[in-house]
Amino acid sequence: MINLFWHELRSRFGAILGWGIGIALFGAMYIVIWPEVGELFQSMSDMEIWQAFAFDLGSFAGYIASALIQYVPLILGIYVIIASTGTLAGEEDSGTLELIVAAPLSRWQVVTVKAVALAIAAFLIIVIAGLGNALTLEAIRGLIEVDVSSTELFVATLSAWPITMAFMMMGLFLGSFLPSRRAAALTVTVIFIASYFGLLLAGFAESLEPTKALSLFNYFDFTATVFTEGPQAQDIGILLGIALAFFVLALLSFQRRNVTVGAWPWQRARVSE
Repeated sequence: MINLFWHELRSRFGAILGWGIGIALFGAMYIVIWPEVGELFQSMSDMEIWQAFAFDLGSFAGYIASALIQYVPLILGIYVIIASTGTLAGEEDSGTLELIVAAPLSRWQVVTVKAVALAIAAFLIIVIAGLGNALTLEAIRGLIEVDVSSTELFVATLSAWPITMAFMMMGLFLGSFLPSRRAAALTVTVIFIASYFGLLLAGFAESLEPTKALSLFNYFDFTATVFTEGPQAQDIGILLGIALAFFVLALLSFQRRNVTVGAWPWQRARVSE
């Protein structure tokens, strides 16, 4: 079990560095331009187009929350979909999963090891991105007065981990429940996009206000308050609770799955006969 765990982490080492540094550079780009464009952005803060996309340009804190913190889980979502659906479903498609389940490990151990490895990989990516953002902020602090500390920026970046975990475990479950990686990836992609844009649309129409609770992004704070008040414990609890629920569903689904068969859930009763 330990050997499988270290293998899972080592296989993700390149992705951890690549995605972590990539997101850090993305954040650095937005941070370093503030001294030059800050006044211009503040003068445009009342434009409806910015408000439509949940952009707050009235202050550095609002700008960073909107342009950087908001996009950490969106950018990382690409890796989440690839990694989570590729962990079981992708390995089944490639034929390597059959070798893993043939090892002296129970199926719940296989799923648990892979889920923990995914969780650690996502956390390390966000830590690298957070450190990069904090260092960049320190570098420009002498050029202009900002209303966010490096520690606050680092903590706010880390707040993307719970929502990342919710989608990560959702992808893991769909990969063990649906017959192929393509079906799992398509499903989680649709849910991811609908969750984000559904929240934005709910801000336009009062009649859609009740639907906000259905969006996972509703429990992720990308406003300036994330720096002053920090991530809300209730929102973190909801997102991690959703992640745990999908992990349990992944365990149950993989226990009943016929590896390499690729049958839809309603076909599995006939396949197993």
